Amino acid sequence: MGGAGSFPARRAGHTIASAIAQPCERSPPIDHHDRDTPAIREAEGHEGGRTALVCPGQGSQRPGGVAELPASARATFDRASAAIGIDLWEAGLTLDAEAIARPSVLQPLLVAWAVADYERAREGWGGLPTPDFVLGHSSGQNSALVLSGALPFEAALRFAYERGLHQDAACDRDAHGLLAVSGLEEGAVSALAGARGLVVANRNAADQFVLAGRDDAMTAALSDVTARGGRAVRLRLAGAFHSEHFRQADERSQALIDALPFAEGFTPLIGNRAGQRIDDAAGLRAELSMQYTRPVAWTAALATAYQEGVRTFAVTGPGNAMAGLVRRFGRTVEEPLRMVRLNAPRREEPPGT
Repeated sequence: MGGAGSFPARRAGHTIASAIAQPCERSPPIDHHDRDTPAIREAEGHEGGRTALVCPGQGSQRPGGVAELPASARATFDRASAAIGIDLWEAGLTLDAEAIARPSVLQPLLVAWAVADYERAREGWGGLPTPDFVLGHSSGQNSALVLSGALPFEAALRFAYERGLHQDAACDRDAHGLLAVSGLEEGAVSALAGARGLVVANRNAADQFVLAGRDDAMTAALSDVTARGGRAVRLRLAGAFHSEHFRQADERSQALIDALPFAEGFTPLIGNRAGQRIDDAAGLRAELSMQYTRPVAWTAALATAYQEGVRTFAVTGPGNAMAGLVRRFGRTVEEPLRMVRLNAPRREEPPGT
C-alpha cells in the first residue's frame, strides 16, 4: 500500500513547524510546505479526502517502551526534559507501570513521544503534508496542541506537567480507577455502571467504553461484565479520570489554561467534549476547562472528522489503542478509510478490515 504520498496536503498557512521548534532556535524549523519533497508532490495529486492526525492519551504507554524509539528521538526528549526538570527519557526506560502512570510524569512523556514519532516519520518519509485536523484522545490533547501549531512545544510540556501535579493529588486522595469494557452495547454498559455507582468516562467505539469510579465498584463491575458475555480489563491508571473525582484538579488547573499562549491560524482540532471542531483560542480554553471531569466522546470526534471529509487517519505516539479504535470506526462508515501509523514508518492499512 502507499506510504506518505497518500496524505492530502493542506495549502493554507500552517504553524506546526514553529510550534515544535519554538523557542529552541538551535533546532531547524520543520517545513511541511517544501514542494520538493516527494511526499508533498504525490499528495497534491491524491484525491482520497482529507487527513487527520491522531494522538493517544493515558493508557497507551508501556514501561520501557521508549527503548523502541530511534536514537534521534533522544534530542526531542532532552528538550522536553529541560522544559520541566524531569528526565523523561530515563523515566520512560526505567519506571515501572505504577510510577510511569503518575500524571505529572506520563502526560509530558506522551507529548515528547508523539512529537518524536511525528519527527521520525517526517524524516523517514522525506517530508509529511500538513494534516487538515488534529485529534487527541483525553490527555493526547496536549500533544494535539503542539502538532496543530496551537501551542509551542515547551509551553505544552509545562502545562501537561503542572496540570499533572494537580492530578497526582487527586490520584493519591483515595482508591479510584478505570475499567475498559468491550463486547456490550452502550445501554447495557450504562445500566451496569449506574448499578455499581460508576460513570461512563469514555465512549471509544460502538462496543468499547471505559468506566470510572471506586476500586471496590470496579471489581464488582468486572464480574458483571463477564457474566453478561463482555470483556473487562482494569487500566493501569490510579484515578477515575473524566469523572467528578477530578473536579478539584480541573478547577485548580483553570489558571494554567487561562495563561496558555495560543497561536492564531492553527490546524483545527476536534474536541473530546462533543466531537466539536475547534478553530480558535476560546474554543481551546473551553475544551481544556473541566476536561477531566467530562467524559471523552471519542466516537463523536471520529464521526466529526469523517463528516468533515477525513478519509486518512495518521496515528502518532505510543501503543496500538488509537489504531484499533480507528479500525473499529472504519467498520461503521460507508466510505473506505486509510490509516497510517507514524509510530511504524511506512506502514499503512485500511481501518475497515
